[in-house]
Formats: sequence, structure tokens, C-alpha cells
Amino acid sequence: MSERTTLHTTDEICRLIATTMSRSGMRGLTETFVKLVKDGTLSPGDRLPSIRQLADYLGVSPTTIASAWSHLAQLGLLNSHGRRGSFVSETARSTPATPRWRFYEDQRTYTLDFATGVPDPRLLPNPMTSITNLGSSAITSYLDPPVYQPLAETLRSRAPQRFSDRDFSLTVVDGALDAIDRLLAAMPTYQRAVVLEEPNFPALYDLVESHGLEVRTVPIDDEGITIDVLRNQLIKGGVGLILLQPRSHNPTGYSLSLERATAFAELLLQFPEVLVVEDDHSGLLSTAPLYTMVDQLGSRVAYVMSFSKSHGPDLRLAAIFADRDLVHELDRRRTLGPSWSSKLLQAVLNHMLNDPATDELIAGAQQIYAERRIAVAELFAIDPRGSGINVWVDRSDALGALLQLAHHHIRVAPGANFYAANPAAANQFRFTLSEPTVEFNRALERVAMALAGASYASSYR
Repeated sequence: MSERTTLHTTDEICRLIATTMSRSGMRGLTETFVKLVKDGTLSPGDRLPSIRQLADYLGVSPTTIASAWSHLAQLGLLNSHGRRGSFVSETARSTPATPRWRFYEDQRTYTLDFATGVPDPRLLPNPMTSITNLGSSAITSYLDPPVYQPLAETLRSRAPQRFSDRDFSLTVVDGALDAIDRLLAAMPTYQRAVVLEEPNFPALYDLVESHGLEVRTVPIDDEGITIDVLRNQLIKGGVGLILLQPRSHNPTGYSLSLERATAFAELLLQFPEVLVVEDDHSGLLSTAPLYTMVDQLGSRVAYVMSFSKSHGPDLRLAAIFADRDLVHELDRRRTLGPSWSSKLLQAVLNHMLNDPATDELIAGAQQIYAERRIAVAELFAIDPRGSGINVWVDRSDALGALLQLAHHHIRVAPGANFYAANPAAANQFRFTLSEPTVEFNRALERVAMALAGASYASSYR
């Protein structure tokens, strides 16, 4: 717990809640808790009353208290520690033993779910069409190279031109996270720090820490990673890898601008020991251009191209373009385990990448996501910046919208989940541009109806 001279007793917190509540029920209790935290009355480390104690004090059902506590935990404002009780959240994030991506849990309690971060299954091409068109050449032996050669040729034609130089090699692994995991494992032992953009995909914080590496975060804006803070992190020393999402960043949807990419490359020329990993996980769905550092930094850049968002999550494939020696080391380590990714899936992906009908479907998906982005931005009165499958809602009253949606059993991903440590993230959330069970436009109408009942509704129309 944080060091404080005074901690409220649970009896005091009961009285504070009772005297501050302006409306009854779960919604009133949740709003009261948020107010007490935001004005500093409650602070990180305060132990909360038990569900039974507060229910008895307020004269309400324990179910009401439990529901409020559940919503607050999903917002990152409350931590539950089993028999030790529940506490106002610390600013420090959870350890890898308690993964940060908690918002993927308890999906069944919601009628609409915009927190998934996954593509709309209705907009994905059907891989079965490609499977039925494969020839017998897709069936390979244990002695073949780890990459299906026709796919390698296709990938080289789709990657930035510089990666076709003789300094670079290519390998195929089981998705973007697998690629990053293997690149982290290959870091030199004398470099123990990794720079991550913040906010970021929660699993990446956990993945870096699982390797025993230090996470150093640098904030981003709508042009990408901020250079001044990055410079300070590099000056500290020990950084071996910087992980960038160059376009359609998760969670914000932002993309690296040409000006920012140029400034980034100029800075990195002063730190020749650092590897830059460009994680282009949504590149084929992005409407933003790719500004890669490879032309300025050469083989100090590793480029990861993946296909789950565009062609289907179950393909589980990503390509790594990197320095020949690094790719050789990745392949060598892989021989101790699976040795290669499914050649059958590689052949399927190759067929899809060369199929004009699939390209047409993906182009259509790009347009639909762009139209949905505009509609969501209008609903929340924000600038429709970014591309890809997520919208980042960042405004002073975003927490109120999040609470109102939760009250109507509509889930979005709270901003706190995407930070290593930032209590201000309560005024941000990620809204995915797909809903797995309901047609998107109809689902968005229900979101608008839910927001219209709130006291701040006029600002969301």
C-alpha cells in the first residue's frame, strides 16, 4: 500500500458514502465512489467496507453493492484481494501473475460488448474457399524450410521495399505476439529494458515482464511516440528494444506521422545498440500510410506483419523481416520446439493474399470500419482520428459515459487497462468497431439510447 499518514476506517467510509450519495441503487453508489476518489476524499490504499457491512449500513441489498464493486473493478478504480478485502486501487499496475487484460473477463454479464478489440467476423474472408483450392504442393515434409516458399515470395512483394535487400531475411511465426515474444528472448543479456508506447495493448506489458525485462513507457499522441520523453529513456541506458505500432495503434487507432518518424530515426542514430520493432498488426486494414524507419536505420529495424485482423484470427501467422543473423538465431531457437508454423495455414494465407476477391473484401472492410469510426466519433463528440478497428474516447467526462454504458450492461474497455501506471486514464476508454452478436449499426443505436438517459446526455448528441 502507499505511504499515508491517515487511512479511513471502513466505518468512516460507510458514513462518507451515505452522506455523499445523491441517488440510490448501484448507479448512485458507483457515481459516489468515483466522486470521492476524484476529489481526493478516498485515496489509493483505503480499505473498503465489506459488501455485507456497507449493505447493512445503507439498508440495501448486498447484490447492489456487489454489482457496484464489480463495475468499479472493471474501471481499474478498485482492487479485490480476496479475504484481505477490497481497496481503492494503487497507481501501480498489477504484476504478471495477475494479467492486466482483466477486461476480457465476465463477458456474460453484458448484453453488448465493444471491449473485445477483435475484428468483426462478418467482415473477414472465408478461408475455406482457399483451402479447397490448394494443390498437393501445400503438403510438405519435415525436411522443408520453415517458411512456405510461395508465401515468402508474396510477403516480400507486400512488405516495404527495403526489406527485400540482401541484409534482411524472413521467417513466419504464430502471430504478432509470438513474433514479439521471440524477439524479446533474443535480446542481449546486458540490455534489460524495453520501451513501450503508452497507452498500449495490455498483454505487451505482461509479455515484457515475463522475460524479466524492465518496462519503460513513453506517451504517444496522434502522431505517434513522443520524442523528448523517448530521448530521456534512452539516455538512462540499458534499452535493447523499442516496440512501436506504426499504424492503427491499439488501443488508440493513431498512426505514426512522417515528421515524427523522421525525428525518431534521427534520435535513434545516436543509440546504435537499440533494435526497433515495428509491429504492423493491422496494416492490411489500415487506411494510414506506413512510415518505417528501415530506410534510415537499416538492419536495426525488425518489421512484423500479421494477418489476424484482416484475414482471420485463427490463421495465427505473422512474418518477421529482420537482420539475417537475427532471423537465423530465431529459427535456430525454434528448432528446439515446434520448428515451424503450419505449412497448410501458410499455403492458405498465400492463396488469400493472391486472391483478387479476398483483396476486394478487405478493401470493403477498410471502408466499413472508416464509416463506423465516423459514426462513433459523432456519438461521443470527438475527432475521428485514427484507423483500424478501435476508437479511443478521450474527454473529461468519458468516465461518466463509461459508467452509464455499464449501467445498461454495455461494455467498453476502460482506459486504465492500457496503462502501466496512470490514474488519469479513468477519462479514457477504447471502443471497438464491432459487436460480436448484434449488427453494428443496431448496436450503436442502443449505445446512443443508453447515453441519452444520462445527465450529461446533451454533450453526446
